[in-house]
Amino acid sequence: MFWSLAALCFAMAGGFAWLGYWPALPFAGLEVGLLAWAFSALRSRKDDYESLVIEGDVVVLDWHCGKRGGRRELNRRWARVECKCRTPGRNCRLSLCSHGHATEVGQYLNDEARLQLAATLRSRLHE
Repeated sequence: MFWSLAALCFAMAGGFAWLGYWPALPFAGLEVGLLAWAFSALRSRKDDYESLVIEGDVVVLDWHCGKRGGRRELNRRWARVECKCRTPGRNCRLSLCSHGHATEVGQYLNDEARLQLAATLRSRLHE
């Protein structure tokens, strides 16, 4: 995908350069460089994930973000859901707290999905 986009960009810039608009070439190089950076950033995050499993009395959080990752097991009876929004329904942060430690969850979700996850977790943790 990258090479096809780069070839198309340079072909168009080459056409404009042939017509006498040679300043198009440096801008095409800049565009392809930024495209390469964007593809590299996407590739470095392809293995990121979050997993939350409730099995019996145990809540298992498993995540990988960039070069960091971890796993945390919480007692279902002691875990509590904490959802803080800067404004009502906007810029929300969702955390599972237990024994004085909070772990943020739902980093890859939008605010609406985080609020829905918070409601689901509250009902599932206190069944």
